[in-house]
Amino acid sequence: MSISFIILLPLLIMTLFAAGCSMNYDSDSNDKDIKNTEIVKSSDEKDTEEMDNEIVSVEKFMEYYGVTETDIPRDYILDFIMEYRFREDTLAKSDYWSMVSTDYSNGVIYGTNTGRIFQGTPSEIPLEEYIKNSDVIVIGFQMYYGGELAYPRRITLDLKNKKIYYAEKMLSDYTEADKCADLTDEDVQSIRDELPKHISEKIEEVSDYNLDYTFSIMMKDPEYDIKAYKGNSGDELNYPGFDAYWKELYKKKFGEEFVFEK
Repeated sequence: MSISFIILLPLLIMTLFAAGCSMNYDSDSNDKDIKNTEIVKSSDEKDTEEMDNEIVSVEKFMEYYGVTETDIPRDYILDFIMEYRFREDTLAKSDYWSMVSTDYSNGVIYGTNTGRIFQGTPSEIPLEEYIKNSDVIVIGFQMYYGGELAYPRRITLDLKNKKIYYAEKMLSDYTEADKCADLTDEDVQSIRDELPKHISEKIEEVSDYNLDYTFSIMMKDPEYDIKAYKGNSGDELNYPGFDAYWKELYKKKFGEEFVFEK
């Protein structure tokens, strides 16, 4: 009796398992059909939603408020729009023209928020052409320990305003850096010429990369089209850090050697 029970018990378990698998398969199949149906039904809605989430263009912003570039420069309005990520459907919620007009009159500066800068649109223009018009370049080196960011170092090149900034912490506004110096026209041209030589590979997903042994190079152009790359590793003697060109630029502008200190 006990032997029969032992033999039948595994058979019973296998039968129940098979039945369960069959039920789960049917359930999954039905769920997939339902989900697929929902996707088909909502495709138009999804397209509409994506359009609604698009940042409003400067032209549409000015058209909405009935103003022209003679009132406020176009690039200032674009910086303002990108700072707050305005969509066309949000313009009716408040008088944003009064807001930007007041800020412009009061000398409020936009376009220096690094987080906002790199929420732009990835550019497909070849780097050699793109670099001719890029206006902000951020070169960052940071180390990670146990998954946590440590010891960030960042050089920001504001080519539009001919400034170089250096910070040893993550800042939302790059103009609040520890150090700042002027760039000459020759410096700006040298940077444009040299930068492509200091890139190792393109970063496809800005949020998905590890910089333990290299540095990042991120840049934008006047229309907030962006590019992101990994830079060549720092030299062996002074690792960790930037490569020789950026260290030399640092020394030239800040009057001291670049030294990595924890």
